[in-house]
Amino acid sequence: MPADLRLYRIRTAPPMNRLRHALSLMALVVVAGGVGYHLLARLGWLDAFYMAITTLFTVGFRELGQVNDGTKLFTMFYLVAGLGVATYAASNLTALIVEGDLQGYLKERRMEKRLETYQDHIIVCGLGKMGFQAAWELQQAGVQFVIIEQDTGKGRNPRFAKDIIIHGNAMDEFVLQRAGILRAKGLITALTTDADNVLVTLTAKQLRPDLPVVARSAKLGTEKQLKAAGADHIVSPYEIGGRRMAALLLRPDMMNFFDVVLQEDQFELGMERIRISPNSILAGQTLREARLRDHTGALVVGIQRDGQKLKFNPQGHETFLAGDEILAMGPSSALDAFIKLAAGS
Repeated sequence: MPADLRLYRIRTAPPMNRLRHALSLMALVVVAGGVGYHLLARLGWLDAFYMAITTLFTVGFRELGQVNDGTKLFTMFYLVAGLGVATYAASNLTALIVEGDLQGYLKERRMEKRLETYQDHIIVCGLGKMGFQAAWELQQAGVQFVIIEQDTGKGRNPRFAKDIIIHGNAMDEFVLQRAGILRAKGLITALTTDADNVLVTLTAKQLRPDLPVVARSAKLGTEKQLKAAGADHIVSPYEIGGRRMAALLLRPDMMNFFDVVLQEDQFELGMERIRISPNSILAGQTLREARLRDHTGALVVGIQRDGQKLKFNPQGHETFLAGDEILAMGPSSALDAFIKLAAGS
């Protein structure tokens, strides 16, 4: 291997590899000095290594063993070669500390250890305007999430200083696996172009076919490509923005109500889609017989059955069947109680 290529690889190696390389060279020099003094000065191994180290760091107190011409020549050569290696190792260590490489490496290692503990988290691909807002909402809800962002400058936002940000290409399988896609609960891809979001969706679905994927659609008409790639939900900011602007004028009271529901900091109210298990005591009971308001405190908003449209505001004679999906609303404690009841717990 050419010397220039070898030096380039050493300079661009990871921080701990560079430090390990420098310390290995220093250890080799100390061993060579110990062996030399053992053979030339007729010293025992302890005294030989004592001479090697004190000579190398130029703090020798006195010479030991037989001081002859051979020992003097060896000491001169050892000092010249050894001081060069020691200076290289010391400068390498100083550079790692001063330039922040070592600190960054240790921080990354801590992040990897922390990421290994994540389970049922959400992966957010892209820290642009939509990705930023999605990550912020997850943070406010107390949900674990991991951000994948290729631009290192975007990852320095103080709002996400305590969160895990992986700098890399979200279309890379290795980066998604590093983000814990095999243990994730869902994935949000909010990259700049629709082509990138399609590729992220395809890659994610290859690794986890069952993973729910929410994809951003920057242009109208690209929903088909994202759907074909496997996206479970597609969000078009222009479509949603235009729809909301019109609804604020046409149905302002309804929009204000949904704002109250979605803003957890104003009112402890949430909505959940809950499936009725065959083991649940609710299966076969009517809404009136179940008395869910008394037992759980949750309000049944609608029932969806066998792929049919959502039946809004069901009446008391409506019967729960196994497999029904119930849209319920209420405080988190009430919804948790309803989930356990519907699961047969």
